[in-house]
Amino acid sequence: MSDCVGAALRAGAAETTITPPVGVDLSGYAAREGPSTGVHDDLWCRAVVLDDGVARAALVSLDLLGLDFPLDEAIRTAVAAKTGIDREHILLNCSHTHAGPPSATVGLCGLGEPDQRYTDRLPITIADTVALAASKLRPAKAAYGTAPARVGMNRRERMPDGTVDLGRNPDGLTDEAVRVLRFSDLDGMDVAVLFSHACHGTTLGGGNREMSSEWMGAACLRLHERLDAGTVPVFLQGCCGQISPDRRGDDRSFGEVARLGGMMAEAVLTALAGAEPVRLAPVRARLEHIQLPLQDPPDAANARAEVERRRRELEQARQGGANAYWIRALESQVKYAQWVLSLAESGARDLTLEFAVQAVALGEVAIVGLSGEVFFDFAQQIAAASPFPHTIVLGYTNGCTGYVPTAQAFAEGGYEPEGSFTWYGTLPLAPNAGEVMAGEAGRVLRSVRLR
Repeated sequence: MSDCVGAALRAGAAETTITPPVGVDLSGYAAREGPSTGVHDDLWCRAVVLDDGVARAALVSLDLLGLDFPLDEAIRTAVAAKTGIDREHILLNCSHTHAGPPSATVGLCGLGEPDQRYTDRLPITIADTVALAASKLRPAKAAYGTAPARVGMNRRERMPDGTVDLGRNPDGLTDEAVRVLRFSDLDGMDVAVLFSHACHGTTLGGGNREMSSEWMGAACLRLHERLDAGTVPVFLQGCCGQISPDRRGDDRSFGEVARLGGMMAEAVLTALAGAEPVRLAPVRARLEHIQLPLQDPPDAANARAEVERRRRELEQARQGGANAYWIRALESQVKYAQWVLSLAESGARDLTLEFAVQAVALGEVAIVGLSGEVFFDFAQQIAAASPFPHTIVLGYTNGCTGYVPTAQAFAEGGYEPEGSFTWYGTLPLAPNAGEVMAGEAGRVLRSVRLR
């Protein structure tokens, strides 16, 4: 490949802490016993801005559980106003750490109360970070590589009674590679290293009350130590709907976080050693909000029974002296059941869920962003059908509206296709919703491909 690969490209990168004040609630688990008690390691906003001389794109990584659509909109508006980057060219991916601030940044019901001052400040901080990255734009070249990597384990375990629950499934699908984009200036000094893998940020359990960027942040920390000074490592979370960290036994320590992060960092370095030059111009992007089909609500009798069951559960917890966090979570479940009952009594049918699909085309590389906890099967499906030589498929991007399981998972049951939707405050998706999403992602991808 000629030395002129990427000659039209300019790249800049920056990073800023977005750690909230100690004492804010944490999210991701219903079984917390109280708010945050400290900061183990900072949460970060990391941004790469790319410019092909005609258009710009911003790839933004956030150490947050996820974004809801109103916050995504506020961030997008702030970044566009500050930098002039087209709104459709701004990609906002969350690492999905479960040791960060709560539902104002994802819309989960009853899993921590938001800190409004933090949420209000976040779009400004992110816009400032993207602007700083844009101010550092310089001529650059790019290389793409992959390497074997696996920090996760399929968690959909078949239990002795035939049901599927959260556990370990060594035979199940998981992500076994890391995908890496390296941006270097024309003198060979690295500007940023972008890497993507699919695995939940759940090494630490609900008992942890210290803020942390989890194994993803530990990987970035290790890369800071190993890469050129000033290089920004940027992690983009993949479609890890059914993948959790492959912990050693019941180890939920920060040592285990560091071990998994170190494994990922070594895999990134291996991918960099074999990376091949790629052309990343022209820059094109498209962002669409689509509608995914939902299941109809249950009949009114079953919905009423569920309300009563949830009320009894709440009352038993109160009488048993449960902590305020758990009480709040159960109260949210009563409200959810009452909402479903109202839908059942109104005869609601054929409802849909808003979902964001984005494609960012960077010459020979495409990045697809999906606004949900998408099963990894769909990432493979979308990448295999992509018209681009290299395609990176992300979850938790430009919003997070809930799990997108496969039709097989719906047939099997379990947390993701059943219980998870009560926390997201929506009816379960229809079993074919994932195929609808994948088809729309393919259409959006093709729309940004130069003929």
